[in-house]
Amino acid sequence: MDLVPAETVLAELAPRPTYARVRELEAELLKHEQADCPITEHWADGIYGREMFAAAGTVIVGKLHRHATLNVLLQGRLKVTDADGSVREMAAPAVYVTPASCKKVALVLEDIRWLNVLPTKLTDMAAIEAKFIVPETPLIEVSP
Repeated sequence: MDLVPAETVLAELAPRPTYARVRELEAELLKHEQADCPITEHWADGIYGREMFAAAGTVIVGKLHRHATLNVLLQGRLKVTDADGSVREMAAPAVYVTPASCKKVALVLEDIRWLNVLPTKLTDMAAIEAKFIVPETPLIEVSP
């Protein structure tokens, strides 16, 4: 897949990108410098919140979650793929649930703060990821 400008990424994926197409995009993006998306972690009794900041123009390919995930757009505006692959624009404040096994792609239109909320008492990041994230086959570049 050829690298496309950030503003056309979701248009290039539409309509309804397959999992394989999203992985192709992810592989291409990994060939380039990665955006700095700072994470702030929050814990309450039995709840873990992972808050991410991303600047306008950032393209984000999410991880594959084992379970439904509560998503909260705290600030900003973005375009994001839904579970069915359709693309929708969201503006803060917004709350929605992503079903299990949904791998999202987002284009940040205005700086965002995004919060995922997960039910766990775990505090070790590796343990949290093992519990909630589906391992995916590593992306490897094959020479022609």
